[in-house]
Amino acid sequence: MTDSGAERGRPAAPADTRRAAWIAGARAAVPFTVAIFAFGISFGVLARGAGFDALAATSMSGLVFVGSSQFAAVSVIVNGGGWAAAALAGTLLNLRYLVMGFAILPALRGGRARRAVESQLVIEESWAIASDADGRFDRVRLLSSGVVLWLGWVLGTLLGAVGPLKAVDILTYGLDAVSPVLFFLLLALHLGTPRKRTAALTAAACALLLTAVAVPDTAIAVACLIAVVWTWRAR
Repeated sequence: MTDSGAERGRPAAPADTRRAAWIAGARAAVPFTVAIFAFGISFGVLARGAGFDALAATSMSGLVFVGSSQFAAVSVIVNGGGWAAAALAGTLLNLRYLVMGFAILPALRGGRARRAVESQLVIEESWAIASDADGRFDRVRLLSSGVVLWLGWVLGTLLGAVGPLKAVDILTYGLDAVSPVLFFLLLALHLGTPRKRTAALTAAACALLLTAVAVPDTAIAVACLIAVVWTWRAR
């Protein structure tokens, strides 16, 4: 199997273009990395409270690299569940990456082993940074942003696992607000046109209204429906 970019649907780029893409991906990841670093601190603190030592918590972040599934697994253990239940909870939350993986597969290169390694850097943030307006993905931006994000997550976990913070400090310092911030940053990447901004504001207004009347699950469904309708109308 050849390793050319053209075979994967994108012509091979000159060295200067690739270098610019590496820099662009890393720079785009910085705001996310700041938030992910703080999120990693929260995970490190909670993992330590669940009985993980610093090496175990940091290794988990380095190998799994998905905050939601890691928090779910640790929560299962804290509440008395076994390792099998914790692994199942994390796996179910990670099923969304099957869809994301299929979408980004044409951008990856090499054989199965190489693509498997590169795909470990696919999380919501790197996936969004690597996406192009035409629906394709830039492999270099994926890898450069993914590495920066991975370092932020792992170092944050390490600091939380060895630092002086306790579980109560997560609320005291507002670290629990990091997850909404990450979703806002993800959304901000896709607000480049008036139509998209209108769709986002409409969905947000509906979500806030429905949440205020105590139906947050419906708020999520309505927001998603608005996004789907606006996307269909834009085609």
